[in-house]
Amino acid sequence: MASNLMKMVKFNNGQLYPILGLGTWQASAIIDDSQQFINSIKNAIDIGYRHFDCAAIYNNEKLLGKAINDKILEGVIKRDELFITSKLWNDKHRSELVEEALKNTLNDLCLSYVDLYLIHWPFGTSEDSNATDSEGRLLSSGISYLETWKAMEACVQKGLTKSIGVSNFILNS
Repeated sequence: MASNLMKMVKFNNGQLYPILGLGTWQASAIIDDSQQFINSIKNAIDIGYRHFDCAAIYNNEKLLGKAINDKILEGVIKRDELFITSKLWNDKHRSELVEEALKNTLNDLCLSYVDLYLIHWPFGTSEDSNATDSEGRLLSSGISYLETWKAMEACVQKGLTKSIGVSNFILNS
């Protein structure tokens, strides 16, 4: 799949985005060796993948960042040829945590921006990962995703991400 043949979608801000990407969720379930993960990403780049989907909760952004930056240093790709998606986890919905979470992702990826930053789930959970109800479910933070969205917009204004969006939201008709 040559990257110049990849179909693109145009976001409302004009950014073009490849419709096909490589997701990294549960990669550690099938790849138990860090170097093997890095090599898999490098091979994906070599065969034309340019869109990579990750999230801090997946615990592989540092490895993804290493693979990407190795390929950039080798001259195989340029940063602006890549489309990196990451996601904000549920316990980081409070507005003052959003930018910090994104900066941690950028640090792990060794990048100055991501192309798309998503609210991973439409609900925030308690920042205390041990806070559960009587049935063992994580407690809600009570923070509206609208508050989170405003903080995400600020990240766009600061150039930390080009686009923002939502993931796993269900529309009721």
